[in-house]
Amino acid sequence: MTIRRLRSAIRRRGLVAAGLAAAALAGCVTRQPMTDDYDGPESLPTTLAEAFRFEYEPKAPKTDALRDRRDFTVHEVILPAVKDGSGRIELGEIRLEYYDVAGSDVTPVIVVLPIANGNMLVSRYFGKYFADRGWATVIVDRLDDPLASVLNDPESIIKRNIFDYKRILDWVERQPELGEIGVFGISFGGMAAVMLAALDDRIDAVVAAMAGGDLPHLMVNTSYRAVARQINQALRESGTSRERLAERLAEMIDSDPLRFAPYVDAEDILLVVTRTDMIVPFESQEKLRRALGEPETLYLPTGHRTSVFYFPFLRNSARAFFERQFSARN
Repeated sequence: MTIRRLRSAIRRRGLVAAGLAAAALAGCVTRQPMTDDYDGPESLPTTLAEAFRFEYEPKAPKTDALRDRRDFTVHEVILPAVKDGSGRIELGEIRLEYYDVAGSDVTPVIVVLPIANGNMLVSRYFGKYFADRGWATVIVDRLDDPLASVLNDPESIIKRNIFDYKRILDWVERQPELGEIGVFGISFGGMAAVMLAALDDRIDAVVAAMAGGDLPHLMVNTSYRAVARQINQALRESGTSRERLAERLAEMIDSDPLRFAPYVDAEDILLVVTRTDMIVPFESQEKLRRALGEPETLYLPTGHRTSVFYFPFLRNSARAFFERQFSARN
């Protein structure tokens, strides 16, 4: 079932029925509180921080008001292409949808990172919910997909995306009406959120759903068609094993969520894990949870796509977590 069909069903059957369904689904969720044994995050190594430093001269963005909603205005924001100070790294323009809530008070902002294929339907579903409840929201349009060609330098794409996300945080920081920053991501967006949180202390809270670690293992074992097709073709052409192909990918990928996880404060993150996931396998999600220091975790009894039935519950849980984290900082 797509998000559009889910929303349509909710409208047809009424809010009461939807509320009862959400309550029933929530009863199937297992909540694992954060471990009592957590000692805090490790300090980010200077070498890793330097590898992801991107110094540039910001250019004025292009901003257009697209439409007015009851409680917020939707703007298109285009961040122009830039080069780093050395001129060796050039990043393209970034398109954002900025949901500017009504009023003059400073408000928290939720940055919604895209899923791997860039489909904005999922991002808008969550982003509009946050904005309807009084928080500004930034929805990131499609960036380069590191899964589009997993055997052709995925590392450079992952790294460039992180640079772009840091540019977005730079823009957020320059908006006087925006305060605390939360980051929300599903699937590869959740993995990027973890890596970004390790690298950027401007982030106050993270909700990462269906995010996994050990990308080489994930890529050779996922049922995600776009990746599985590439892996199966490589296996046929090379005659090698999945284990050897995973070793080859490990030589290509440095920017794995597992590498960054120890430097994320587990108190600032909520994980959502899907128990029967074949796209981001459960064992990959559990590896990341352990590497993060066992933060608060919600376990859904679903796979990747069937988690859509829990999206109303997920957005409520995300908002409650963000609200708790933001309140603790005030």
